[in-house]
Amino acid sequence: MAAAITVIPASGSIIATQTVCTFAIAGTDANDPTLHFEDRYVLTFVVDREEVGRSQVFGTTPDGAFQFNGYIFPKAGTYTVQLYNVTDPTNPSAVSDAATIVVA
Repeated sequence: MAAAITVIPASGSIIATQTVCTFAIAGTDANDPTLHFEDRYVLTFVVDREEVGRSQVFGTTPDGAFQFNGYIFPKAGTYTVQLYNVTDPTNPSAVSDAATIVVA
């Protein structure tokens, strides 16, 4: 299964500087405990080709899930929420993205 990002609440109903959003991640690669390391991820929030926010670095559950709570978009616009694998911080790799509309 490919990784997916679900933005809650739905696109178009988010009000800039007011609505607290949750991002549900599903379908990342399962971590292999025999390798003795865990894949690490980060979410970035991009509008008008500018990164305006970033989550903390996180690991996912064994089934590839994570929930990032409490982000407030700083301004209205069409955002791309991007999920990156940052296990090797010198070479982050894009995993998935989701578009969402934030209104004024």
